[in-house]
Amino acid sequence: MPLICCPYCFKVLPTWQGVRLHLAHRTPCKSAHQAALAQRPVRVYDPSDPEAHPRDDEPSAGWQSEAMDVMLDQLDHPMDMDKDSTSHPMIEADLASSISTNRPDVTRPAPQTPRNMEAFPGPAGEVHAHRTTRFDLLHEMQHDPEQLLYKPFLDQDEWELAQTLMTSGMSFNHMDKLLKLPITSFTDKRTLLNKVDTLPTGGPEFLCETIMVHGDVRDANGEYMTEELELFYRDPVECIHELMGNPAFCDSLHYVPEHVFEDKKRTEHIYNEMQSKIPTGATICPVILASDKMRLFQFSGDKAAWPGWQLFHYCMRTILSRMVVAGASGVDILCADGGIRKVFPILAAYVADFLEQALVACVKENWCPICKCYPEDCGDPLATIFADDSGTLFRCPADHMQHIDTNSADEAGPRDDVGIREVRQPFWEILPPCDIFHCLTPDILHQLHKGVFKDHLCSWCMKVATHPETDAHFQAIPSHPSVRHFKKGISSISQWSGTEYKNMEKVFVGLMASALPPQAFKVARTVLDFVYLSQYPSHTTTTLNCLQDALNRFHRYKEAFVQSKIRDHFQIPKLHMIEHYVESIMSRGTTDGFNTELPERLHIDFSKVGYRASSRKDFIIQMTRWLTRQEKIHSFSSFLSSHSPDEPDVDDEDCEENLGRLDTVGRTYHIAKCPGFLNTSVSRIINEFGATEFIPAMTAFLRFYLPRCTLDLRVYTRLPMYKHISFMLCSIQQIDDTVIKDVVRATPRVPRRGRTPEVPEHFNTVLIHYGTNAQETGALGYRIGRVWTIFRLPSHIEYPHPLVYVEWYTKFRQPSTGVDMYTVSPTQGKGHAAVVSVQSICRSCHLIPRFGEKIDRTMTTENSLERSKQFYVSEFTDLYTYQFFHD
Repeated sequence: MPLICCPYCFKVLPTWQGVRLHLAHRTPCKSAHQAALAQRPVRVYDPSDPEAHPRDDEPSAGWQSEAMDVMLDQLDHPMDMDKDSTSHPMIEADLASSISTNRPDVTRPAPQTPRNMEAFPGPAGEVHAHRTTRFDLLHEMQHDPEQLLYKPFLDQDEWELAQTLMTSGMSFNHMDKLLKLPITSFTDKRTLLNKVDTLPTGGPEFLCETIMVHGDVRDANGEYMTEELELFYRDPVECIHELMGNPAFCDSLHYVPEHVFEDKKRTEHIYNEMQSKIPTGATICPVILASDKMRLFQFSGDKAAWPGWQLFHYCMRTILSRMVVAGASGVDILCADGGIRKVFPILAAYVADFLEQALVACVKENWCPICKCYPEDCGDPLATIFADDSGTLFRCPADHMQHIDTNSADEAGPRDDVGIREVRQPFWEILPPCDIFHCLTPDILHQLHKGVFKDHLCSWCMKVATHPETDAHFQAIPSHPSVRHFKKGISSISQWSGTEYKNMEKVFVGLMASALPPQAFKVARTVLDFVYLSQYPSHTTTTLNCLQDALNRFHRYKEAFVQSKIRDHFQIPKLHMIEHYVESIMSRGTTDGFNTELPERLHIDFSKVGYRASSRKDFIIQMTRWLTRQEKIHSFSSFLSSHSPDEPDVDDEDCEENLGRLDTVGRTYHIAKCPGFLNTSVSRIINEFGATEFIPAMTAFLRFYLPRCTLDLRVYTRLPMYKHISFMLCSIQQIDDTVIKDVVRATPRVPRRGRTPEVPEHFNTVLIHYGTNAQETGALGYRIGRVWTIFRLPSHIEYPHPLVYVEWYTKFRQPSTGVDMYTVSPTQGKGHAAVVSVQSICRSCHLIPRFGEKIDRTMTTENSLERSKQFYVSEFTDLYTYQFFHD
């Protein structure tokens, strides 16, 4: 039977009369229908025209049949792409014409451009036809009375069981044993996999090409030995179709370039989107490629997959062959908003570590893959190296290929004067247009966290430090929810990862402030400033100037390590690579979009987990099937989520509730529905929690904020107490949607019980809004307090927010000279404690004791806040904190 639904919102209705009533009462559909009628040409009734007569199962000629004919016509066309053509079958000229004439625009409304954005002045991202997205099409088909929403699964329960099993990492053997039990609707693993394979969603198929490699070693017959290799890959153009047409990404896709400014006068340019010149009316699709060496310890012992130079480029040319045609002439793509656009996929960035950047750029490992800096000059600023001839700064693909051709003609080796390796037909030679040297992007993980910071700066600082008690300092740092505690110091860590590097950076400056000579400390400070500034999710002209200034200060102070005889030179390739960060951010966008941590993480899914799910025999083809099934499960889950009724978000912990906004920025807090310490007496608060001035502080709060309150506060008065409170923090720049969960704890020590170890106390420090003067802005408008209790007033007293008891530290003054960090000390005497509302709390903060020349060996992470007399306020806890102190 024909599908009866609204042609604008696609709501399924039982009868045509239901459609008529729906259009009469639902304003958006009514407006869309009136606009469609106004644009439709008048049709003259011709009795001889068979199309003018109504069908038996429909009402007489009118808008219903015409609109539904268009929609039903769309359902007759498959969503699969013709693999032999760059065009999509859904954009045939006759069908596109009928759609653009008869069907109104039902795409999602584009987000409104903020006042500080400037749209691209010329035509770009134009839509020349519309089609129903694959999720909407699938939704219409699934709502046919003869179909089920969860088809091919029987119901929601069977689907959720299949989803759980396929994403659990369980081996197929164990899965088969489970499914053979009578408690499931599946008979064995094969019935489950068959249903998963028939899901109507999924990514492009894997292709396999056999490559015959000729070596340089001869066999017993004198012939050069050969080896047959298999290359598994996906068509990149098919992948672009999949990504741009995925309705789950609809709100994240922008088809027209924009200039983004921080201020309304449009003078502070924000560099977080790539800008590019595009053909008239067309859409540029910036393509990001990534590669990474993978250790195959699960496959072949300790072997590693590291392709040869020529073989690597041959494989990449094979993979990207279709992108060459699409990049030159464009390809029609059905986008997530239902529009069909002419898209030009252009290589915009290549994500790789330093060795692979040299592999891609065809240069030697001790040369820069981006510019022509000589290895002996790579420790100097670019402005100094190329002061006389800035035009020769960056490498040029044409000059690069000319050097290779010259070497071939002379039958000489690679040109040592520019560090080029002779690679026949590098893959980027055929990509239009492509400047591979500008496509190489910063690598935060290997160049900054591991390279400049851990391998070099830490090593230098440990050698020049004035005391050898670094491990003891790391052990005695006060605890903080977002800072790792190095229980055994750092010298005992044998396997470092990105997590250890980042956690060490959070406390490094505070610990080195009293351990390094002044000039050496300035180097450490400037390096950490550069590391944090380079990770900003959005940059302005001002922040880029700060980034460049940090780099300039490093070059100004680095001679301190030469004077200390720690270094003879700074000819370090990774240190030179940070010279290109500012230019890369301005041309390609912020570094968070090109971090090598992402492809390294994908190795877990693409290879390691997939291998564990295989039978270890012919495992690569099994891995491709496993990955395809995982994508089908994920895609079908996204489809169900997009067409299911909206459900309220549920926190990971059932006991938490959202208590609303605290300020205009959108900061909210979560606190447990049930107190962790129910009916806690004031006596226990004072003795066990350490809130010694609780009664006078609480009395002062009630007198000021609730003067009519009749609460008679005694030592036996009982209050509900909470273990922690979580603040949801938005980006200070308010550019991205990143939300940080900031936890503040107030829990006493729990003694050891049997085999259960002792739990130390956690009373965190927070930043509290304290400014009463309009001129007190930034950090000077806040004060640090240590939270000892989190509680509520009794239920018969109406007060909307929880309260905290804090003990103050001294007010902020100007940062310490030479250290450029705020210092605070605990206050004593009258007024050193107060009760404040959580509305006054900005966020948590981390204090690092000023240990001095010699550390007290009795100081631990549990008691360092009590034993220390003076503290540095850490600015490096996270990017939010760093932005707060430097905004």
